[in-house]
Amino acid sequence: MSSPDFVTIDVFQRPPGGRILWWLNLRRQLQQTPGLRGATVNHSNNGTHALIPAIIPGGGALVAAWESPEAAEAAFRGPLRRAVDGPGRFSLDGELVRVRVDSESERDNWHGWVPRPEGAKPLTKDEPMVAIVHGILHRRELGTFLRNNMHAASRAAHHPGHRGSVDISSQLPFEHTSISLWKTYALALDYAYKPGGHATAMKHTQTAKAHRVGVFLQVRPVASTGSLGIDSPAYPNLPPANRGGL
Repeated sequence: MSSPDFVTIDVFQRPPGGRILWWLNLRRQLQQTPGLRGATVNHSNNGTHALIPAIIPGGGALVAAWESPEAAEAAFRGPLRRAVDGPGRFSLDGELVRVRVDSESERDNWHGWVPRPEGAKPLTKDEPMVAIVHGILHRRELGTFLRNNMHAASRAAHHPGHRGSVDISSQLPFEHTSISLWKTYALALDYAYKPGGHATAMKHTQTAKAHRVGVFLQVRPVASTGSLGIDSPAYPNLPPANRGGL
């Protein structure tokens, strides 16, 4: 029986050793890491919770999918240890639950990672949820996307279910991937579909076919360390994320 991807997310405002060296070394290390199903190394920004995002993203984010939690732990104890050993780290472990690919998407993957949710149970309405929305815009849509993002970010920052978020990209300026954390699945749905803000932006994206690539992922968080764009821990009731003893 197949198992769903075990997903790890690690975000730094300032990556250990500096952003450029962190980026280069980590991409090289990932090529030799056993048990890895897929990974993306990204810039990170505050575009999901700030009305005016930073012009030059100074942070870094690693999103990885693993064969098992044990494979992830072995990697973080070994070749990836230096990459995640630094101050101000947000880390999350989770189980991939759902994948949806836009009907107009040019591909069904995120830079080579084909997400696999097979074997996962659907989320219930009272469970916490992580939403990952990966998109690469058509060039004509960048300005409209940035304007709509201002309204969606404002709604997210003031929504009672919002537990943190980050905007990441490995191919600026047209790739924009949001990772948002939600207290419950039900509250995430309320944010996504309530009139205005995100719902307006989402409707435009669909009708204008704004993305060349669009992949939506739903993740069940099982462990979490730190905060992501807010002043309190994202999921204080979950155990710490496993980073090989760090």
